[in-house]
Amino acid sequence: MKTEDRSSAVQYANALLQLTDLQGGAEDVYTNLSTVNKVFEETPEFSVLFKHPAISAPAKLGFIKEFAGGMDELSGRLLQMLCERRKMHLLPMVISEFRDLLRAKHNIVTGKLYSAEAISEEAVNNIKQRLVKQLRKHVELSVEVDKSLIGGYVLRLGDQVIDGSLKGRLQSIEKALLSV
Repeated sequence: MKTEDRSSAVQYANALLQLTDLQGGAEDVYTNLSTVNKVFEETPEFSVLFKHPAISAPAKLGFIKEFAGGMDELSGRLLQMLCERRKMHLLPMVISEFRDLLRAKHNIVTGKLYSAEAISEEAVNNIKQRLVKQLRKHVELSVEVDKSLIGGYVLRLGDQVIDGSLKGRLQSIEKALLSV
């Protein structure tokens, strides 16, 4: 991913958030754009259509206008703008950035919990409650089994990693022994 592409995606997402703050409908915009992106991902012909140099920009724009006709105005305008500027490849990044901005606005933290074996729903809820209490934010937590951990858990919240796994402990012991 190019740095300028990410920067552009962040700018589009910020502008979209500001407009949804004024006009409302942020969740509808997110849902509509995600649906369009899913259709583009599942239908390779659309990707070819927007990347093909022989297809004129007005023809691509006409397709977008027809496709976006049934959705909210902001989503349609964003799709048209990306098409006009030949930036449709940014759509997945814009959606991702927009989702992150919405989560931050609603005080939601996302994380991933890795465990060596399956965890009960009760244990996951207990961990979530402790995180909510400590962080004072809503927590969206996905759980994944990773047998390589041997035992214990690894929790990733944004840039933070809390390693309570047996594998992590063994690696820290190994590092300490090698430094002697």
